Amino acid sequence: MKYALLFTLIIIMLLALFTCPEKSMIATDHYRVVRVVDGDTFIASIDGEDVRVRLIGVDTPESVHPNKDVEYFGVEASDFLKNMLKDERVFFKYDQNNSATNHKDRYNRMLAYAYRASDSLFVNAEIIRQGYGHAYTNFPFTFLEDFLKLERDARMQQRGLWADGELPKAVSDSLVWFNPGSKKYHRESCRHTTAKSLSMPLEEALQKGFEPCKVCKP
Repeated sequence: MKYALLFTLIIIMLLALFTCPEKSMIATDHYRVVRVVDGDTFIASIDGEDVRVRLIGVDTPESVHPNKDVEYFGVEASDFLKNMLKDERVFFKYDQNNSATNHKDRYNRMLAYAYRASDSLFVNAEIIRQGYGHAYTNFPFTFLEDFLKLERDARMQQRGLWADGELPKAVSDSLVWFNPGSKKYHRESCRHTTAKSLSMPLEEALQKGFEPCKVCKP
């Protein structure tokens, strides 16, 4: 009985050792921001390697593109991200929509949702919330509809790059529907519109380069 009890205590200690993470193990999930590249891309130090991170679902005006001029509000968007991540560490979450490419884009950048370690601020969403970028709808992602709503709110409140622009039409005015990953917009009654389709004002669809459906001709 004595030996059985001792054996049980040893097993419990071993299980605790292997299942309870040490503080150092938890800390490795937080990565130092090395530098900001532009409004939607930065470099983080991950396991001793500098990794270029492209924020999922966000598109900010270009400020460092080798083949494009600096776009309107590009410098401001870059500075906004620099100030948000200055001397900060971040942790990442990933989207299963990108699992087929091992969470990399065609430029070999890591695709991720970034959260500021000091306060868990959702960096991707904050950029759009404050009006420093658009919701990037070219590819499907989990927060697509949420980011579109944040963008509309930023436009209505004339934040960031929307500050000097005209107010958009009401969300209920001239709505069109689109499917995640598609650049076509449709009428609500179109056969291509499904329960998973998302809506946006026609004006917004045109600004984002969407094309009208040839079936329903919205």
